[in-house]
Amino acid sequence: MEIKLEEFRTTLQAAVRQQAIRYTASHALAIRWEEDNTSAQQDTAHFQSMLKTLQLPAAQEFVIPSTDRTPGWNIAGVLRDVVSKAEKSAGRSLIMVHYAGHGKLGPNGNLLAVEGPSSNRSFDAQRCLVDQVDLLDSMPIDILFIFDCCYSFTACREPELAGRIVEIIGASDNASSSPLANSPPRNTLTAKIAGEIRCRQRQGHQYVEFADVVQALRSRENAVTKPVHRLKMGTSSICLPLGGLNIVNPLRIPPTLRAVFSVAITNDMNQQELDQFTALLRSFPPNAAIVLEGVYPTGSMCFILSSAYAVYSKLSGMRGYKLISEVTGHNRLRQPEAPGLSVSPKKENVPLSKQPGSIPSYSAENFIAEEMD
Repeated sequence: MEIKLEEFRTTLQAAVRQQAIRYTASHALAIRWEEDNTSAQQDTAHFQSMLKTLQLPAAQEFVIPSTDRTPGWNIAGVLRDVVSKAEKSAGRSLIMVHYAGHGKLGPNGNLLAVEGPSSNRSFDAQRCLVDQVDLLDSMPIDILFIFDCCYSFTACREPELAGRIVEIIGASDNASSSPLANSPPRNTLTAKIAGEIRCRQRQGHQYVEFADVVQALRSRENAVTKPVHRLKMGTSSICLPLGGLNIVNPLRIPPTLRAVFSVAITNDMNQQELDQFTALLRSFPPNAAIVLEGVYPTGSMCFILSSAYAVYSKLSGMRGYKLISEVTGHNRLRQPEAPGLSVSPKKENVPLSKQPGSIPSYSAENFIAEEMD
């Protein structure tokens, strides 16, 4: 499938942007089974620790009782109550939903959260969680789902520059259902996310973007399972401030993992349009640098691009975009200096205090003006 040229430009620009949004309220929900054998309660503690690092209110914990015969119905009701609180909040709200435990692929291709390998008690995460936040785009509510279980799903969608963000992070991609995703707590997805965010706070980062966190976790050489990141709505990832020293501007940090991908464009482009497009690519910051590796006529146009994995993960599933490979280096083939090619930025980590024209710092108080019970 192909994408129109204007949609291509717009989605690319939106994915590159690390958009710091002012949230006036934050709500969080942590879900696990009472009869759990994956140490899910420790992952709930890691999730609470992550919220504390981000200076967000603690999560409401919902433990599914062993006597609950309709867990999906009750979970959906709890989440609807959380959404209702967010709808009544003034300004823009953030909702984070965390599930830890067992998971498996359901008969309809959706993620099933199950009590245990031999248990017949389960609920459909798509229907009971994700579908419960299918709100109008005009609603100022962004949602992040973290599924710390052995299977995570992806969803293909049409290009949609929605004003809202619905974001999903899973413990492993949909090609893997390894039980190692539920290995001891120090190795779980939630523990890794919480640890990565704490590390960035200690280093003095101004803010943290969740797509970039997943990129860092996927790039680790010792990773047994690689987390997956997808957007259900929008082309931006939720980006929150860190209350650290604010000496490092994340925009200046080159990516640790890159994605090489193709984009099929319906429109033809002349040389002037190609020059304008490559000028746009050169304007992107080092953390989101995009390199144009090739342009081929295929009846329409086929672009070969490489970018930070965090940028591509915001576009994955959209019409026209197709992943070729994940890489840690750059194209080894020397390219001629000519219009249509972009030069990769030098890999360096420049402290904010030494950067000309650096972006202003933010504090958590600027983003979370009120805490909800």
